[in-house]
Amino acid sequence: MRIAIVGTRGIPACYGGFETFAEELSVRLVERGHEVTVYARAPYPEPFYRGVQIRYVAPVRHKYFETLAHTFASTLDLVWRRSHDAAIYCNGANAIFTPLPRMAGIPVALNVDGLERKRKKWNALGRAWYLVSEILSTFCPSAIVTDAEEIRRYYH
Repeated sequence: MRIAIVGTRGIPACYGGFETFAEELSVRLVERGHEVTVYARAPYPEPFYRGVQIRYVAPVRHKYFETLAHTFASTLDLVWRRSHDAAIYCNGANAIFTPLPRMAGIPVALNVDGLERKRKKWNALGRAWYLVSEILSTFCPSAIVTDAEEIRRYYH
């Protein structure tokens, strides 16, 4: 199976939880015989990392919108190429982009984290976006992935 991972900074992981998730999952999927592409915001000196294809898509650098802009550009690339059988999106904020690959026949799993809108690091606009994204997460992707029972209950 050809699988794309979208919505992280990329691999190798050097930033946060979604990047660690993307690296661990992608490498393990490759070890099981799958072809995996991770969309990345920074160029990697080689086209592959531990058997995982790195697909660099230049980001629009912005403190608040970089993740969304990069995920949108990566989604357009994913849909345009039509070279993957499934996609895994990271970060609930990216829920709005998951219908595009689905319309192209690519099933999408969305890995949400906690309830980001409740974190103090976000201003009112960020919290509002995460609230809208929580709602979109319930019907836009093909499936939701959680890593905590409480979050699973919230979304289901």
